[in-house]
Amino acid sequence: MNPIIQGLFIGLGTSFIIGPVFFTLIKNSLQGSKLNGILTALGILVSDIFVAFICLVFSKEFLINYVNQTSFQLIGAAILAFFGISILLKPVQLSNNQNKQSPKKAIKPLMQGFTVNFINPAVFVIWIGFVTFAEQTFAESSSVYWFIFGILLGIFSTDVMKVFGASFLTKYLNPKNLIILSKIIGILLISFSIIVIIKAVI
Repeated sequence: MNPIIQGLFIGLGTSFIIGPVFFTLIKNSLQGSKLNGILTALGILVSDIFVAFICLVFSKEFLINYVNQTSFQLIGAAILAFFGISILLKPVQLSNNQNKQSPKKAIKPLMQGFTVNFINPAVFVIWIGFVTFAEQTFAESSSVYWFIFGILLGIFSTDVMKVFGASFLTKYLNPKNLIILSKIIGILLISFSIIVIIKAVI
């Protein structure tokens, strides 16, 4: 099978994993706009490209030891907790503007997508698995790169579909329900941070 097609199917399947990235993407899509959600998805994509590059360059043993370090996991947990708490404390502002986005405001969802994805140890573990599989499966390095491209394409395409799905739901949810949903997402992000802390210290 073509390496791009193989990667595409794997990327599509991987992007349905429920975690901090999923909830951040949905929250930004519901609370902001389609553009807000797409910018978050772009941040996730850039982060995945960066992690994939790291996994290609550095040895797998070094990366596994790095992501298993307590300090890395605690920093990631602290950032997740910060995002969760900020969602709970900050008044929810529902945007009716689906098109306009100032450059300054555009940076926020972009950085949120990048950060929440990059500080997740599971993302590194998954990409180590992808790269190891590719290097063992394909003889030519170009096929490895096309396989990774397929994965990235699959993940980004599915994330964009999530954005449009979440934006579609806003038509059927009143502002009160959207606020409640946003707060639930904040609590879930804090819960994920607690899980990471427990795993790091045990």
